[in-house]
Amino acid sequence: MLEIAIVLATLVLLAAGSLSATAFTPELLLQVGFWAMAIGLAFGLPTGALYHVGLHRSLARVGRLPRRWWLHPTAHHRLLPPEDAPGVLAWCRAGALGCAVVFFGCAVAALGVWKALA
Repeated sequence: MLEIAIVLATLVLLAAGSLSATAFTPELLLQVGFWAMAIGLAFGLPTGALYHVGLHRSLARVGRLPRRWWLHPTAHHRLLPPEDAPGVLAWCRAGALGCAVVFFGCAVAALGVWKALA
């Protein structure tokens, strides 16, 4: 079911991108892209930092903090104590949402640049 939702969302985004390339001016696309990136960074950076702090504290408290844990932090989710997992993973998802908004903003800004150069 999740795979179907991902495919449908991708198709909708592709259709929206092609429609926006003809419906909006390059200046508007650049502005929307810039603001989406700014909002995504303003939201994603603090939540990502809180996720890393929470993961470190949780794993260190139970003595399961591997060396260089920050290189691949999601690989250590299985080591989280069950009582800490929901809170830590909520911050992880929030940070990932902020990252997705930044990626969206980059795509919209790139579309604006492409349209301005075409």
